[in-house]
Amino acid sequence: MKRHSSKNTFGIVLIALCATCIFTTTNAFAAEKLRFIADQNFPTGEKLKETEIGGLSGLAYDKEKNKILAISDDRSVFNDARFYEFDFKLDDKSFSVTPTDVVILKNKEGKPFKKGTIDFEGIAFYNGDLLVSSEGSIKHEPPILPEVILFTRLGAYKSNVEIPEKFFPVADKITTTGVRDNLSFESLTTTPDGKTVWVGTEEALNQDDRTSSPNYASVVRLIEYKDLKPVKEVAYRLEKVPSIKVAGLTVGETGLSDMLAIDENNFYSIERSYMPLAKKAVIRIFKNSINDKTTDISKYNSIKGISIKMVEKELIADLEEFSPQMAANFQKLGNIEGICFGPKLANGHNTIILVSDNNFNKLQRTQFLAFEIIP
Repeated sequence: MKRHSSKNTFGIVLIALCATCIFTTTNAFAAEKLRFIADQNFPTGEKLKETEIGGLSGLAYDKEKNKILAISDDRSVFNDARFYEFDFKLDDKSFSVTPTDVVILKNKEGKPFKKGTIDFEGIAFYNGDLLVSSEGSIKHEPPILPEVILFTRLGAYKSNVEIPEKFFPVADKITTTGVRDNLSFESLTTTPDGKTVWVGTEEALNQDDRTSSPNYASVVRLIEYKDLKPVKEVAYRLEKVPSIKVAGLTVGETGLSDMLAIDENNFYSIERSYMPLAKKAVIRIFKNSINDKTTDISKYNSIKGISIKMVEKELIADLEEFSPQMAANFQKLGNIEGICFGPKLANGHNTIILVSDNNFNKLQRTQFLAFEIIP
């Protein structure tokens, strides 16, 4: 969850030198392009079954029922932790979504989650069930740890997924390790065949790297799961904060907002940058590739000082270029946090659907966007 919005920027970084480490990455594969189809916007405050539709941070496409599921990052503050179901229509010229149902997620005791105990951000199907990631609350006393939880399609708790220990926050007088507060498991995706799960942190682990800035692009970790067991970790380099200056200053943040698996080794990613002085979000979509040369960093508690081969990435689109095509009065990009595939079009091309998190802020809104993927 980003209370103000969040992150993204650009200039592909091939070689970056940190204080005590060298990271390397290459970029040599073709990526697709996007074609804007349509958008739909919901004002903050709209309700369904006595719950406020807001904080939508992750999407999953239910092919069997032809519905979109959207997880809310409400920490059981406005209403109980939940996800929404949307009916939708999508073809090569039009797109519309209609909220139809809300499902309350239940804890191990079969009850709604207590206020402040979770921060759900990602959602994905897994063998007919649902995986949901939570950022936790690191600044809570005691800290609430990040989680990945398996639920039934109806929201009943099934089990917790194992998280490698290096991701858990530990702070003492000498060192701080693990995820940062509000910057942990924002991204979650499963491959179309259901055999592989990827989970990603929004920003770098404390022991790995510093966070991104206008002058620095940090490195985050992605965890690969097989049979819901962690088998590998890889490094993904974010972009610098865009150089948008207000009163001579460039201030902002960049983070990995979500991922969408194409197959076991290829995925799309959303990088989101937010510049508070400019009151502007920069949203960019990348295609990414993992190969046999990509370093498995799971054995390293810290990657500082280690030469590694990172995920290859290529820019597909800066979504601002589509703003003029969006609905009148809604041409300023929202805080995009979720992505899923939609149905194939009549020409055989895939579609993707995006959603924004309105942060339950009256000055923001929930924005759905639909695109055709041009091979």
